[in-house]
Amino acid sequence: MKGSIVIIMGYPASGKTTFAKQFERKGYTRLNRDELGGTLDDLIIHMDNLYNTNDIRKFVLDNTYVTKKSRASVIKWAKEYDFDVICHWIDSDIGDSLYNASERIIRKYGKLLMPSELKEKKDASIYPPVAIYRSRKIFERPTIEEGFNKVKKVKFERDLDKSVYKNHAFIFDYDGTLRKTISGDKYPLSVQDIEIFPKRASILREYHEKGHRLLGVSNMSLVSKKKISFEEAKKCYDYTNQLLDVPVEYSFCPHPAFPQICYCRKPMPGLGVAFIEKYKLDPSKCIMVGDMKTDKTFAERCGFQFKYAEEFFSV
Repeated sequence: MKGSIVIIMGYPASGKTTFAKQFERKGYTRLNRDELGGTLDDLIIHMDNLYNTNDIRKFVLDNTYVTKKSRASVIKWAKEYDFDVICHWIDSDIGDSLYNASERIIRKYGKLLMPSELKEKKDASIYPPVAIYRSRKIFERPTIEEGFNKVKKVKFERDLDKSVYKNHAFIFDYDGTLRKTISGDKYPLSVQDIEIFPKRASILREYHEKGHRLLGVSNMSLVSKKKISFEEAKKCYDYTNQLLDVPVEYSFCPHPAFPQICYCRKPMPGLGVAFIEKYKLDPSKCIMVGDMKTDKTFAERCGFQFKYAEEFFSV
């Protein structure tokens, strides 16, 4: 029987392992660097040993393999032993990978990890967002000319169990959407500088009275710049809710805009994923309301519908 190697490639957290399971069910032996340790070339040693010792002829390798160089050793080995080598390229958007990475962290640790925690974790399956962006930067499209027998493009599809993830919610940005500053500054540094936009309180109260879940997500990088403490920022959000007189459950990111060190700063989807997991939300039933393009990108990455604040509150 002629051998077969399936390479499943794509960005980190693009769904490669999930896709590989279908090949495992067909009798393929899976080799993954994150689980076995070492380098990609070390996987060739594992594969060589399994072939020569146990005559295993069906392998599936689900690693990033985003460059031609990273794939070359597998192709070379396949040609030497007359194996077919087929590439399945998971064609995911960068936002899908960021969502999946956030989801993996939350399901594994029960919360989003902070930047320091991401650094400290000695877990190959957990990494900062820069790893995903780096993969996009160096990505080289796979081709037959490299030596593959076939290259198949696989469209990524998010798979949430709709029997479990079936609830809905309204998600609101805060600054520029629910509140503004009296001083004219972009963000409030004290509760005395907060003013609610017209119609916000009455419309949110109406949704609350109808039983809709109200959530809030916000960026507050002034904390990282030490212009306001985390505790004072929280007081500002709590006071905003007092002025609205509506229970909006909120989360906010205190980290800098650059470099991208966390999954919680919009348009990173982390805060949305955390709410999806906590309340088993069906993203397609949820509406995100914001005033900036980053809010819209955040919504798209989470799978939420999106409305600009001006439109949503114009009724």
